[in-house]
Amino acid sequence: MKAAKIDLQGHALAVDDPAPLRLGYMIDTLLTGGAERLVLTFAEAVRGRADMSLTVFVLSDLETPFLQRLRDTGTRVVLLPGRNLVDLGRFRRLVTALRAHRIEYLHAHLASSSTLGAYAARLLGIPFITTIHNVKPSVRRIRPGRRLLQGIAMRLPGVNKIAVGEAVAVAAAGDIGPAGCRVVPNAVSENVVAPFGARARLRRELGLGDEQVALVCVGAIIGQKAHEVLLDAFAAIRARAPQAVLLLVGDARDAPRFEALLAQAGQLGLGDELRFLGMRSDIPEVLAASDIFVSASHWEGAPVSLLEAMANGLPPVVTDVGENALVLEGTGAILVRPRDPEALARGVLEMIETKGLAERTAHAVRERALGRYGVATWVERLLAIYAETGRRSDWHRARPDVPAPRLQPRRVPR
Repeated sequence: MKAAKIDLQGHALAVDDPAPLRLGYMIDTLLTGGAERLVLTFAEAVRGRADMSLTVFVLSDLETPFLQRLRDTGTRVVLLPGRNLVDLGRFRRLVTALRAHRIEYLHAHLASSSTLGAYAARLLGIPFITTIHNVKPSVRRIRPGRRLLQGIAMRLPGVNKIAVGEAVAVAAAGDIGPAGCRVVPNAVSENVVAPFGARARLRRELGLGDEQVALVCVGAIIGQKAHEVLLDAFAAIRARAPQAVLLLVGDARDAPRFEALLAQAGQLGLGDELRFLGMRSDIPEVLAASDIFVSASHWEGAPVSLLEAMANGLPPVVTDVGENALVLEGTGAILVRPRDPEALARGVLEMIETKGLAERTAHAVRERALGRYGVATWVERLLAIYAETGRRSDWHRARPDVPAPRLQPRRVPR
């Protein structure tokens, strides 16, 4: 029997399809990062489709909230922990798993998965694509041997690339070879919008009074996110806006850096007005309980955390890095120079003190996130790429109202 093809609204399409595409996704871990969120968003969006069968391969056995949510979608999950990138035992298990699940197309996210996935796909003759989530500085912060393996992998014949934004594509040009990459902006699901009543409930849980202004930063405590700059800015903010509270959400995977932040907070006298909330499974609710989204990142690609904050109606004050300016253009959000705590403090104070600015910006960013960065268009763009670059195209018909992904030519920035 031929499978019926179903679009994202659940409507049957008149397309003959002998079998669903057996699609594999690979990712390093399922911690609470942007790439991890996108894998979950994709799995939720394609759940129940008759034209594809999704299996997710995770290079870790850490039990995380995202892993449980992925399993809850009914997606097959294969855990492939290993000692390091050159663990040959894990590589053999990966190849065996890809064969066992008869994967026809492999899509990888993050560095280790992209490297191992490229080699495994080449060995098996499987079409392969990787999504580049960040800009060049993050690539420079790896060991030379690892960088060599990644560089070779990205230049293997048949390796296709997606960048999450124009800035990411340009920044990666020197590392990915001459073919360039398609640009598919990130998406945000309506599932991340907190339910009615979440704000009041969580503010009570966090002990936040009605008069307090909660600033929230969502991101792992790593060097890229520049939490030390944010703490310096927050100290200056508190001097003029004592009602401000700062909530930091994210895992402290870099223990020495976390200890340094605790020491810095003590030296600045931030006290109970700074809250380290750690990893949370209720990030939409935390966003709803907050008033302003802040980020001091030194660099970014196209942060999913920003899109989620926008979808929840939080006015952003963020550094002008990566795709932030493009995503926020015309919304009233405030962008500041990176590595400048004084500028970040001024931006937050402007958002707090300018009458009506926060409310106008909140409305504009919510409309922008859920309108321009919706999941349905994002998924259809990805499926069109799989059909174009894979061995089979019979399983998918591109929707005529969805623009084709742009191919970003190879350009090395000056």
